[in-house]
Parts: sequence; C-alpha cells; structure tokens
Amino acid sequence: MAGCKIEVMKILYNAPAILHKGALIVGDTHFGMEWKLRQRGVYDEQFSTRLFSKLKELIVDHKVKTLILLGDVKEDITMLDRTTEEILAKLSMLCKVIIVRGNHDGGIDAINSGSLERRAVQGHGGNAEVKAASGFVYEKLGLIHGHSWPAEELMGCSHLIMGHQHPMISITDAFGKKRSEPVWVVAKPDVEVIKKRYGKFNKKIKLILMPAFNPVIGTPINIDDKTKFGPLINNKLFKLNDALVFRLNGICLGKLK
Repeated sequence: MAGCKIEVMKILYNAPAILHKGALIVGDTHFGMEWKLRQRGVYDEQFSTRLFSKLKELIVDHKVKTLILLGDVKEDITMLDRTTEEILAKLSMLCKVIIVRGNHDGGIDAINSGSLERRAVQGHGGNAEVKAASGFVYEKLGLIHGHSWPAEELMGCSHLIMGHQHPMISITDAFGKKRSEPVWVVAKPDVEVIKKRYGKFNKKIKLILMPAFNPVIGTPINIDDKTKFGPLINNKLFKLNDALVFRLNGICLGKLK
C-alpha cells in the first residue's frame, strides 16, 4: 500500500503521510506535548521542533503547495499554546496550511489574530485555514479528524481519510516479546448501516485510518478497547474486523481479526 497510488492519492513509503494533488496530508501531530512528556519523566524540550523539521523536510522534498493537518494539531485541549503557534507560523511560510478541527483543537482559531507569531503568519500571506470537525472534500478526497460525524458530502467520495485513533498493531515475536508499530487500516463500508444515517453516499467508499504523525502516541487496535473510536466505527458504518492492516513499509499484515 505504502508508496503506491490509489487513483491519484499516494501513500508515502515509511511515513505516516499522504500526497494528493499538491497537498501533503498528515494527522495527529500533537505539537506542544513537552509538558506531558515531562509528566512521564521524559525531558525533551526539542520534541515539537523535530516534528516540525520532519514536516518541513516532506514539504520541501515533495514540493508541497498545501499542508493539510487532519486534526489534533496540538496537545493542549483548551488553548493555542505558544509552541504550536510558532510552528504553525513557520509552516505557513512554507506553504498554505489547512487544519481540520480535532478534539484537541480548542482555541485553534486564535492563529488568525493577534500576537507576534500570528502576525508573522499573516505577514507571509499564510493564515491557517480552519475547517469544521465535520471535515471537507479536497480534490474528491474526504478528509476528517474522526471524533465527529462527517458531512454527507464526504460520504460520496471513493476514500475517506480519518485520523483520531492513532492506529498501531501489537506484535509478539518468536521469543514472546511484544512491540507496537504504527499502521494504516483500510476498511470497507457496511452499506445497510450507512444508509440509516446518510441519504447519499458512495457504496464503494473505503475508510482509511491514518497513523499519527507524532511517533510517541498510538493505540494497538488489535488488543485495546474500541470505545476510543469515533462514531463511524463505534456505530459500525465500516467493517473494522474485516479491515486490512498495512505497515508503513507497505507490507500487508492481513485482516485485523
């Protein structure tokens, strides 16, 4: 899957990112989580800076015109912290920035008014555009964070890309040692369930769960309680148990169940 094209969408090899029509799509960056790492006894004040550097490298290498952040841009749920603000300002100097609102993105609208960093964004013509939690369609591709119901227009797309879950898979090796790694998850629709919620939709739509761009967060979906999933999965609009699981290097691990 990774590195291959699905119509005009390209899953990057060994990276939790998608290229589509000049846009780079990533999810769940959780900038500014240094305070949470400190609570765990990890002191890494350059963590968010390195995340920015990885994003910048992808933007430059692939000549990206638009960066789409698929929700949970920041770790702080209630406010726009200084670290996230500074990073968004820097990103906006590189390309256009679009944010799909996630459940951690309270106060994110403040990026477009006020402080030195916000004026820097405006001065370079790069205000971050904030989309509703119900998502939006970018070049026929449905994009949503995943904690809310998607708008009906997204259900008419061939693919719906969702963050929020930070999918990982737990693997036990021959010596009994367990480890977890980020994965892509591709699920088919349950048409009978979907039509109870949406009047119009693509009967062949596929849901792609996107691994988090932030490398220290993740949920092993083959062992953890599924209550953390958003409404699309919790209400069984997509067949998670029959979903295919892919490593970042493109190797298919088979079905989830």
